Amino acid sequence: MKLTAEHIQTVVQRILLAAGATEAEAKGVGFRLANANLVGHDSHGLIRVCQYADQLRDGTIKSGVELTKVAEFNAMDIYDANLGFGQLAAEATTKIGIDKARAHGVAAVGLRNVSHVGRLGDWAELAAEHGVISFHFVNSPAKPGASPFGGIERRMATNPICIGYPVAGRDPLIVDMTTSSVAEGKLRVANAAGKPIPEGWVLDKDGNPTTNPGDYYAGGALQTIAAHKGYGLSLAVDLLAGALTGGKTAGPDETINRNNMFSIFIDSAANGMADEANAIAADYLHWIKACASRDPEAPVLIPGEPEAEQKRRRSMDGIDVPDGVWAQIVAAGERFGLSEDQLLPQGTKGDVAMASNQAAQ
Repeated sequence: MKLTAEHIQTVVQRILLAAGATEAEAKGVGFRLANANLVGHDSHGLIRVCQYADQLRDGTIKSGVELTKVAEFNAMDIYDANLGFGQLAAEATTKIGIDKARAHGVAAVGLRNVSHVGRLGDWAELAAEHGVISFHFVNSPAKPGASPFGGIERRMATNPICIGYPVAGRDPLIVDMTTSSVAEGKLRVANAAGKPIPEGWVLDKDGNPTTNPGDYYAGGALQTIAAHKGYGLSLAVDLLAGALTGGKTAGPDETINRNNMFSIFIDSAANGMADEANAIAADYLHWIKACASRDPEAPVLIPGEPEAEQKRRRSMDGIDVPDGVWAQIVAAGERFGLSEDQLLPQGTKGDVAMASNQAAQ
């Protein structure tokens, strides 16, 4: 199936509304999930609506709650999201961090007890649009899925980090990565599509390397990036996001599926030499991109460029949704009283089918 971003946003909105979200929540989350698909991060896109709808039903996402400020230390704030929607809370606290950085030069904002905050690159891009450098660290106390270096049991989550650096005259540098070998959502997409995964991502329950994503869900564990180096980085993320904010680190007694996020914001003009710093950054990235590539058809890219290219291409050509993923979406809708015909805007199903057939040919 091939959908547009607008189709995906509509599907998400209709399922979340049926599951109990407000119109503003459904619209805001739908926009963010569709954008994740647009930039090629399908693991944080449409497929997540199944998780969110079920969490609304079991109460681990709460509709209609507001942020609560729990601590303030001059240029640093900590907020509790009270299990509200992650994309909405993360957008709100990112905007707070941007404003505080522009007022003080540097700011830090902690966000705890929030549902899945979505694609971290969204928040780094938002800060970069305002000329603000940002760092984001996220943990998931109740979702340990990665094993420590040398171990085979789950002790840490995927613990992603993201760094955004705005550069005038070009797209910002956006480094968005998990400290595990891969985001769990990519396993979810591969498993739903019935596709194998590269060796090195997952160990099965006995500690053996595997290319079957289903082995993760049968008791296996993700590995960290770069062996012991990624392990150390993952531990640091858990402490920054979970301990410093008071939201808790991963542990055996944590049962509520949620995130905590700690973010640092720096106004790129705060050092009083914005033009000089920007010129240095621009020259450096230009020199990096001018590096000879092993494959002449695959030039060296700056982190963030692949997403920009995917957004351009998918905006024109549509977004491929594997049959297995769409089946999960339809099943999620049916759990909340929606048929497949009710998920897509009226009159578009034929267009979607035609686009899918053309893509297959």
